[in-house]
Amino acid sequence: MLALNNFSFEFAGRYLYKNASWHIKPNEKIGLVGLNGTGKSTLLRLISGDFELREGQMSRSNQLSIGFLNQDLLSVEFIESVRDVVLSGRADLVRIDAEIQRLLKEIETDYDEVRLIRLGELQEQFGHLGGYDWQSQAEKILEGLGFPTEWLTRPLKELSGGWRMRALLGKLLLMAPDLLLLDEPTNHLDLPTIQWLENYLNEYQGTYVIVSHDRFFLDRTVNRIAEVAHQQLYHYKGNFTQYLDQKEERDELLQRQYENQQDYIKQQMKFISRFRYKASKATAVQSRIKQLDKIDKIEIKDKETRDFDIQFNIKTKPGKIVAELRNLNKSYGEMGILSKGSGTVLRGDKIALIGANGKGKSTLLRMIFGTEPYQGGEIELGWNVEASFFAQHQLEALNLKNDLLNEIGMVSAEYTERDLRTVLGCFLFTGEDVFKKVKVLSGGEKSRLALAKTLITQSNFLLLDEPTNHLDMFSTSVLAESLDNYAGSLLFVSHDRTFISRVANKIWWIENDEIKEYPGTYDEYQEWNAKRQLEIEQNVLKPVNIVSSEEVESNKTSPQKIKETRVSKNQIQRWEQEMGRLENEIKDLEIQNLKIEKIMQSSEVVADSEKLLNLSNAHGENHLKKEKLQLLHDEIMEKWIEVTE
Repeated sequence: MLALNNFSFEFAGRYLYKNASWHIKPNEKIGLVGLNGTGKSTLLRLISGDFELREGQMSRSNQLSIGFLNQDLLSVEFIESVRDVVLSGRADLVRIDAEIQRLLKEIETDYDEVRLIRLGELQEQFGHLGGYDWQSQAEKILEGLGFPTEWLTRPLKELSGGWRMRALLGKLLLMAPDLLLLDEPTNHLDLPTIQWLENYLNEYQGTYVIVSHDRFFLDRTVNRIAEVAHQQLYHYKGNFTQYLDQKEERDELLQRQYENQQDYIKQQMKFISRFRYKASKATAVQSRIKQLDKIDKIEIKDKETRDFDIQFNIKTKPGKIVAELRNLNKSYGEMGILSKGSGTVLRGDKIALIGANGKGKSTLLRMIFGTEPYQGGEIELGWNVEASFFAQHQLEALNLKNDLLNEIGMVSAEYTERDLRTVLGCFLFTGEDVFKKVKVLSGGEKSRLALAKTLITQSNFLLLDEPTNHLDMFSTSVLAESLDNYAGSLLFVSHDRTFISRVANKIWWIENDEIKEYPGTYDEYQEWNAKRQLEIEQNVLKPVNIVSSEEVESNKTSPQKIKETRVSKNQIQRWEQEMGRLENEIKDLEIQNLKIEKIMQSSEVVADSEKLLNLSNAHGENHLKKEKLQLLHDEIMEKWIEVTE
């Protein structure tokens, strides 16, 4: 569907690609990987047409539709509502719908046969293109991306950059182009939304290319890997983990071939040197010289990796209890965050605080550090505890006049320049970058610098809010290894599941305004949570056994049986939410049918038997849907009444 042949591309005075090639075929799910600065995002811009290709050739079908999600879209001002921005992903339906609405308005005052015929044609085309499911699909995508219903009518420009990027992702998913280009699509998503996107992409019918530093995400969404290295593109079948295995095998095979070839060359050169000046061996010498000239020499290129080994030390050893949280209450107006939330951080704990955005994870970190007030309860840090906190707002504390080396050196005089360069290198500042002024750094670069400063404070309790947001895969791996060996305690918020799996030995999350804990690794938590969710789903429509007081008193039902039949408050809330959703859908269908009935009564429709039949069929379908939804609603309602009574 698209081919790049022998292309080269120069950017800022250096070649990112030199005589490289890439053929993208239908239904391929491709992960584009490589170190920062190797040109992954640039390649997506070449394919999308944002950058002009001057060396080489790109061929593609004229009918090929391309959708491109990139971080630059955040600078665009959208005055339209969230829903309208997403709906605009189907420009063809927007155009047809506008023309239909125009004709309907004209027919109200100036009825004629030509307009009526044109209206029928447009409505048929609209239906054929999926127009009658268009808005419901958009709302389904927005729901999956985490948008509250009341936000859909808000102007997109009012929302934060992360939510704007989610809406633009929704627009592309609704557009469903032949070739979808996604540059770091998980950057602004929480864990539930990332998992929803994985499931969506697994069902996606087109081809897509994803640039991502989230190894977990790539393992679940791609079936091919294109690696950018040494100004070339190397292609592998399989997901990211399979790519790593294949790459290692390829490198080992190439190394053996190189060594064998070098041995052969040495033997031939030894023969040539020994008999170069003997007339009897002149023919043999010339023959071997020609053979060597014809050899396609194998080259072993230096690996494009960085070799860093950093340790985050602590000054003092704390007591056994690092932090004690007792009966915390926190709310913003009517929105509750915590109610009697309690938890304990012990020495050596590496706790990942996970969950959806808006649940209060970052708020809890600030409360523990002492920069966020709360309405009730107590937070007590243990003996000898020295805490350090990293969050995005700490960028403001950087001295803009300093260069990077001086800025990070202000943390402690104990570090040598070599130590500081090593730390900066891990956070993607290498070579002459260390002499840049802080004021010229981008937001992401300032974030990395602030994180580096936090980690070398030698504190024994680290509070980290999204530490991997602006790191590449290699730097995230180095950071994970360093924190795994860190002798202090750690409480961190992250949506990077690979990072969480490598670092955390406990999992916290906020549920029903309480702090919940799983005392194990993230992989163990996932297995446990999957079983828990399955049990919850199975219990939604399962008959509820009511235990009477007489049965308890007569010991006919054991305490264990009573515990098993009890329905949780969370389950009751899920029923109530489901009933509310069903009631809204039923109400929408009733409104649609009232509108249809009104249209059917008009003289124009009465005179058009075909249109009358179509409207009648639509009315009947809506009525059937309403009856099915009402039955489901009543079934849940019976269980809700049974339990609450």
